[in-house]
Parts: sequence; C-alpha cells; structure tokens
Amino acid sequence: MKNLTLSAILVISAISFTWAQQDYFITDVETERKPWTNLDFYNDPANFQFALVSDNTGGSRQGVFAKGVEKLNMMLPEFVLSVGDLIQGYTQDTVRIREEWEEFNQIIRNLKVPFFYLPGNHDITNLVMQKEWEKRYGRRYYSFTYKGVLFIILDSNDDDHHNLTEDQTNFAIETLEAHPDARWTFVLMHHPIWKYDTGGRFESIEAALKNRKHTVIAGHEHRYQYIERNESNYYVLGTTGGGSRLRGHRFGEFDHIVWVTMTDDGPVMANLRLDGILSHDIANASTAKLAESMLQNTNFRHLVLTNKGAHFTDGTAYLQFSNKAEVPLKINITFHHHHQVNITPPQQEITLAPREDSVLEIEMKAHEKMEFSDLGYLKYYWRLGYKGEEFKDFYLDGNADFSIEPGYPDYFKPQTLQFIESAQITFDHPLSQLKTVIAVNGQQQDLKTGDRPTISSTTSIQAFLQNDKNQTSASVTKKYEKVSYHKALKVKRVVPGLAYAYFEGRWEALPDFDGIKAVKQGVASDFSVTDLAVRKDNFGMRFTGYIEVPEDGMYHFRILADDAGIIKIHENILSRNGVTGAENIEYSAIALKAGLHPVEIDFMEQEGNERLRLYYRRNEADGWIFMELNDFFRTTDRNK
Repeated sequence: MKNLTLSAILVISAISFTWAQQDYFITDVETERKPWTNLDFYNDPANFQFALVSDNTGGSRQGVFAKGVEKLNMMLPEFVLSVGDLIQGYTQDTVRIREEWEEFNQIIRNLKVPFFYLPGNHDITNLVMQKEWEKRYGRRYYSFTYKGVLFIILDSNDDDHHNLTEDQTNFAIETLEAHPDARWTFVLMHHPIWKYDTGGRFESIEAALKNRKHTVIAGHEHRYQYIERNESNYYVLGTTGGGSRLRGHRFGEFDHIVWVTMTDDGPVMANLRLDGILSHDIANASTAKLAESMLQNTNFRHLVLTNKGAHFTDGTAYLQFSNKAEVPLKINITFHHHHQVNITPPQQEITLAPREDSVLEIEMKAHEKMEFSDLGYLKYYWRLGYKGEEFKDFYLDGNADFSIEPGYPDYFKPQTLQFIESAQITFDHPLSQLKTVIAVNGQQQDLKTGDRPTISSTTSIQAFLQNDKNQTSASVTKKYEKVSYHKALKVKRVVPGLAYAYFEGRWEALPDFDGIKAVKQGVASDFSVTDLAVRKDNFGMRFTGYIEVPEDGMYHFRILADDAGIIKIHENILSRNGVTGAENIEYSAIALKAGLHPVEIDFMEQEGNERLRLYYRRNEADGWIFMELNDFFRTTDRNK
C-alpha cells in the first residue's frame, strides 16, 4: 500500500465509521418520508443459519437426497447436520459397505458447506459397519460449539434396543457441565429415545438439560412430529429420501430439509419441503391426534354375516368407524362392481361427530348360489377427511377389500385362558343391532351384551352373532381352564443374577441349546446381551435360575427379543417372540405361589440390532412392568 497522509486516513476512517453506523446501507433518498418500513436489518453476526437433513435410507428412493443437496446449495446454510441412516447397511460385506459409503459421499462432495455425520441403525448395523464408520469418521458421538451454541451428536445405536451406553451418557452430561454458558444447546440422535425405555439414561441427560435452553432432534420414524417436552421443543424429522408413504404434511410424511436460524431468542425452524415451505409446527401434538384417529379408521374393522350352509346366497357386511378426534370426520365408501354379487347401496357417505362411533351396513346378494371359495373379494374405494375449510388438505383415500365369508368375531374377555378360583367372562361387541348366541359347555344360554357370567371350573364357551335376516358369523370357541398354584421351591443361599451359557452359530430360528456346546458360561447381572457376547452377531444364550415372586397370584410374562426369545417357568412356555421356528406367543399366564420358581430364558441373535427385554403384569388390564434381572431373578451362590 502506498503511503497515506493523515488526512486521507481520517477520511477513510470516517467512511468506515459511517458504514458501521448505517449498517452498510447507503441511499440517495433524502426526503423525510422513506420508501421502506425500517432499517433494522437482520444481520447480527451472532445469528446464523444451518440446515438439517433426515433419513436417506430405510426404503431409499433414488435421487431424493441428491435433490436435497441441490436445494441446499441454492440456499447455502453455514453447515448441514444429519440425523443418520445415510446408507442402506445391514451387511457385513466390507466391499458393499465401502461402495455404499462412496456412493453417498459422492453426493455429499457436491455440497458447498460442511456436513456433519451422525450414525443411524442403517449406518452402524453391526460391529463390521461400526469399525468402518470409525475408520472413516473417527467418532460416533461428539460435540462442538459454533458462535456460542453447543451441539451434542449422539449414537443411539450404542446399546441394546436403541439406547446409550453408560459411557456415552456420561459423555453427554460432562459435555453439558463443561459448557454452562452456551447460548443454546442442540442434542441430536437418530432414534427418538425419549419414547423408549432407556433405563433412566436419557432421563439423566434430560435432567442435566433442565435449566438450560435446548432443542432435541431425532429421525428414524420417517414421520415428522413436533412436541413440547420438559418445556422445550423436541422434533422427529420426516425423510430426505427414506421410505415413506408420503401421505402429506398433516401426517408428517414428506421429504424435507429443516432450515434453522439461530437468534438471540432461540432457533427459528422452518420445514422446507423439497416441493414447498412449511412451518416448524406443521405436524404437532394436535394434528398427531387427528392423524392417529384417521389412520385407525384405515384398518377398516368389519364383520361379515352370511346365510347358513355351504353355498352363498346373501349376506351383510358391517364396517365399523370411530371418530376419536374433536373435529367431524367425513367417510365416503364406493364399492366396485362385483360380477357374482349385487351390493346395496354401492356408495355411502356419512359424517361422524367428534367422539362418535358408527357402522355402515352393506347388503350382498348373489346372482345365483355359489361356493364361498369362488366369490373372491369385495373391493371398494374410500376417502376419509375432516370437515372444515382449514382441513381441506387433511384427508386420506385409497382402495381396500374384504373376503365374502362369515367373519370371526373374537370379542371374548379376558384373553387369558387360565384362572385360579373363578373368572368373569364377557363377550362385548360394538354391533348392537346383532344378537349374541352363546353356548356354555354345549348348552345354549340367553346372554345379553354386557352380561358377565362367572365360571369356577374349566369351561368351554362358544359364541356367534346373528342378525334379523338369520345371517350368522362364524363361531368362536374359548376354553377357560382352572389351574392350581405352582408351589415355590426351597433353595438355599440364593443371590441376585442368572447363570448363563453362551453359544455361537448361524441359525434360521431359535435352536435347542441342549445339543450345542457352550463357548463360555458365567453369571449375568443384567440382560445386556452385548456385554455378555464375544461377538456382535450370530450367537445365542440360555439363562437359568429362579424367579422370585413376591406374593401368590396369577402372573403374565412377556419377552421382547431381537431376533428371538422364549421364557419358560416350570417348563411352561409363557412368551415366545421373534424367529423362534414356532408360532409366537404374545404372553400367557401362570399361577405362582410366593417364593422361588425355576426359570429358563433362551435368546438368539442373528444380525443387526440385538435386544432382550422381559416384562410382567398381574392383571390383563395392567400395564407391563420392565424386569431388571437383579431385581427379579436369582441364582445360587456356587455359580458366582
């Protein structure tokens, strides 16, 4: 630079000062009245914009994520954050894993701003993929600050059943403690684990977040939702190319990127659909209730009654609808032409008031007698929508069908078929225009809806429904069995825990471990199978010992296993779940005296996520209670 005189320097300084005072705005308008509203330009250097992208896989639709990158390059945020599921994954083929990452990263190379990775279950499906991630990107969970804002990136694949390990939980809490003065805190993860049972781990992070301004963001569900929790905003993002039925923004099913502007008052978030712009609360707790009510009706609960005999001549279909929302729901049903059956009426439209239930009756008459197997399906077009101008875009439509044959009306309660002293049986159904015909141990009885006959011995009950045209449903038979208590065992010197044997192998279904040699054995203090296993995939376990029952009663048990599991007490299978090689049993009941009872739990892991969870309840109407191993299960001290 050439030498400048003092006067020249003063002139330049004055010009710079003037620019600063006027926010770099220069005009030739000198009149008192101005052709603009104000000069409060939104250009505080502390404010910034960044973007969020959601799931690319889990049913990836080719080209959508790349289209999102093109849109981001048009708007140029300061950086982009992801919530995971970037590649298809679910493989141990290292060549394929590298190819998938190269394909994805080729898209990201076109992005003109920094991109921050976060692992989803498709990205870290197994130990092989986890190592590939760490080789490419280093950390699976990490944090950074930008202009005084703290970002914590978590790996929700880090423990069984979409959870965080204790180490990662401590990392998050320690990071928060190390940044007490952050302007705002963002916590991002793939799974919305605030909806899951994390054993208190995520709740401890929330406790550390309690007195600071923060936002929590996840993906995984492919369905957008905004909720308020702990006086803060929580978001589950939709998709940026992942599998979606794309039923629209009212259902949270759309491809989008999220544009976030950080302000002094917190983040301002807007959903930029790849074909439009939506507000941050477009799908929220209120619309979620409306969507859920509408979606429940797409199950199209129905029951078909027909003439008796082997050949169909006539019948009636009853379609049941229920509006759980606080807005009137319009329902339109239009039946397609059927070559063998006349349908009356072929089209119906009703409006359900809030909290109203209704049943549509459809009469069917055959042109001539036909075997039921030759009738096929009755097909119809449907449209569901909420009434009101503000809900004109809130609707669903499609096609559905049902077979023309007597329906199976299983309305018995309780579902549990065992009882100790006595049981009250009901057969309540929503079709008040139909007569219930019940036979108890073969003897027909005149029972009305709502009657609760009490039985005190093993009893067989048969029921079917009949209308005033003498058309009937199929009959349902339940055998309720009176059972005796299983006596508790006297076992000395028991301690918390279960003995376990660990096996390795590739199985298509849960094997019989009796004929397999164990790789190792030990005593488990919890059901975290990843901590006990030598490898991450293709292994099995058998836990044995005793369950301690606090008081006499009927107990229900439920096992949730990925990929398969069985729980037995006194050799009775009480729950069977996953690829077991047999029909799954959701749960069954057993009568137990207070004390110790022999238990055996088998578990198998193939590939991908691994999980073993056990629950119990005392009554069918109660919620399930999670069972910590050390709280409920015992082994003898010689196994320690």
